[in-house]
Amino acid sequence: MNFIHLSEEPLKSKIKDTYFTKFSYSGSKIDFTITYKHKNLGEINLLWAEAKKGESDIKKSFIQLILTIGKYKFYTEQTPNLLCAFDGIKMAFLPFIKIQEVFYQNDIDFSVTPSNHKSEQFLKLLKQLNTILDEAQIFYYEKNDEELKAFIKENLTSENISKFKIDKNNFVSIYYKWSKSVKDSISIDWDLAKKSGIIDADFYLADLLSKDNVSIVKKLFAVLKKDYYEFNEKKTELGSIIAEKTGFKDHQKAHKEFWAIYERPPREEFWDYIIKRRDLLVDQDIRERKGAFFTPRIWVDKACEYLSKTFGEDYEDEYYIWDLAGGTGNLLANFTNKKNIFCSTLDKADIDVIHERIKNGANLFENHVFEFDFLNDEFFDEVDDKGNIIKKSKLPLNLQEILKDENKRKKLIIFINPPYAEVGLSSGGINKTGVQYSSIYDKYKDILGKSSRELFAQFFIRIYCEIEGAILASFSKLKYVNSTNFIKFRESFKAKFLKGFITPAYTFDNVKGNFPIGFLIWDTSKKEEIKKIKLDVFNENGNFLGKKNFFSYKNSLFIN
Repeated sequence: MNFIHLSEEPLKSKIKDTYFTKFSYSGSKIDFTITYKHKNLGEINLLWAEAKKGESDIKKSFIQLILTIGKYKFYTEQTPNLLCAFDGIKMAFLPFIKIQEVFYQNDIDFSVTPSNHKSEQFLKLLKQLNTILDEAQIFYYEKNDEELKAFIKENLTSENISKFKIDKNNFVSIYYKWSKSVKDSISIDWDLAKKSGIIDADFYLADLLSKDNVSIVKKLFAVLKKDYYEFNEKKTELGSIIAEKTGFKDHQKAHKEFWAIYERPPREEFWDYIIKRRDLLVDQDIRERKGAFFTPRIWVDKACEYLSKTFGEDYEDEYYIWDLAGGTGNLLANFTNKKNIFCSTLDKADIDVIHERIKNGANLFENHVFEFDFLNDEFFDEVDDKGNIIKKSKLPLNLQEILKDENKRKKLIIFINPPYAEVGLSSGGINKTGVQYSSIYDKYKDILGKSSRELFAQFFIRIYCEIEGAILASFSKLKYVNSTNFIKFRESFKAKFLKGFITPAYTFDNVKGNFPIGFLIWDTSKKEEIKKIKLDVFNENGNFLGKKNFFSYKNSLFIN
């Protein structure tokens, strides 16, 4: 049999009825998506396919599918076991992990139209992946019908299929899924265990890294031994809380179901990184305090992903990072190169919290975490004519040196989620009246104009004027891009927009309303007038929805 006479939509329907009757089907930007509802993990993607009527070039269909996945950032979601391309006479399969690395390369332009098979990017990717695409398994409906059905049955249900690949970029998000699905099935009193320094993340790390990794075992708090966990006595003082080993309450059922989906261990180059970043998995017990704005981890991770896309995956080695509105430091949780990381906040209590986190493994130097009022304090030591220090700056000396050096400033990323308070208004129920009256307000009120009412605008203007050439990577409302109150601000703030996204404001603690909060990256060393920017749009769950343009205006007469 073949379906060569069918147009595309009837073809997809026929393929679903013939080969995927036991699964759920949908089709939109990706032509053909096969999923099933997992009782623990929800809707799971099993297969993404490109469909073509008649007879087609399978390799080109795969490239179109890959460009579609990249264009709409579908690789940031739960990815499928298999990619597929089919037409009226045949169907081909390729494990997703074969091409997963493509989406993290910096030299691929995923903004092109995926269906344009003659574009430079399409032909470049076709050449690059040609050898990998040769590995695709192809079945013809007429002569391989039984084999095709057997392949689908085996590979969409077998745990031997290519599983979701774990790497340093996603091991934290997978931990949260593990915590919901597996944690409660382990035979342990979590409250008692926590008092002895054992946390659920130690069991997750045991799951990830115990298998065949002899060199890693000594670094783990717990080790998985097939159907039970064994504790590393050198690492813990368990006392009478729990025995030297513990098993599962459900005969390991939830554990097996979860790890049937994910591939472990991760690649060897990620092992040490994951162990060093145990603190990312620690419940920091950060409670809402007066005036505090906690950046949700989902957006911290997404922002770091965008920094990596913009400056390359090794950017931490080349750039300095300063969160100058640091709060309790959660915005810096993903960074590893602590010699290049700085954090400041005006609240001494926040400093104490971060120092406590450092004692529990947070990857920061204590002397790089300091109390500093960014809108009032001076950057540099005040000295007399003879070079003697009259008044010492609160900034560490090495950060002062970075600010004084033009080349180093261009390698400084100001990574912040500044306060969103507006003069005379409440923010999250906290009365912020009078917050405008800072030394920075007095210094730049003529430049700021009406935008001086916005506290974050005061942060931005000092960064722009006094840390000249730095990278500004900030969460904020988008008023400074398109509000008429910021027309005067935009006359002075000229920078090159690099990359960014928006998400609903209500996903942030203490922020209410249906307006968007954006994370935008600016190169202030390149003076460009803000005219139009295009931002990726994510919903509250981190799912990519599309792109949206924002336009700036030079006068107050425009349709809102």
